[in-house]
Amino acid sequence: MQNLILAAGLGIRSKGKKLLLPYKGITIVAHSVEQSLRAGLRTVLVTGFKAEQVAQAVAYLACPQLQIIHNEHYRKGQGSSTICGASYLSKDSPFFISLADMPLIESRHYLYLIEQAEGPVSRPSYKGKLGHPVLLNPSFLKIISSQKSSFTMRGLLQDYPVQAIEVADEAYITDIDTLDAYHRLMESNQSYGQPPYHPEA
Repeated sequence: MQNLILAAGLGIRSKGKKLLLPYKGITIVAHSVEQSLRAGLRTVLVTGFKAEQVAQAVAYLACPQLQIIHNEHYRKGQGSSTICGASYLSKDSPFFISLADMPLIESRHYLYLIEQAEGPVSRPSYKGKLGHPVLLNPSFLKIISSQKSSFTMRGLLQDYPVQAIEVADEAYITDIDTLDAYHRLMESNQSYGQPPYHPEA
């Protein structure tokens, strides 16, 4: 199983800061990558804006299961980064598409979706609102590679049956788009730490 984490956007609404904001003793982007690795997922992280800072933030997680890819065309949008990252995924394994700015997502959230998934596309649904990560059959790699860089996954998935997995956890729809959203999260979040993660060399 594998995971494509998108961390390339400009983050305009947070003044480009959101992925590097502190969260549980690390950065938001490092937390996203760490939880993916904890779930046992081969992880491809796509960088763009502030690529060097993002790569530095996750440097302590370096291991064979983590690959950092830079999308030179990240300004074209999320579709461009999805296409870029998908080209580095295994053609034989299902894969998640995840957003690096969802700090409440932990390893258990991935594992729950894997257990519940049926069919070619599965995604969480919280009170009727579809969230992330999205789990896709490997056949979608070819479909993604054929898209224009301006495509959106929401638009693409409209043409396919999607299994909505009902969840009771707001983590699946909680992203950090603005600094206000970050501050609200930090005020409300009960921070409980996990032991430091040390990936196998």
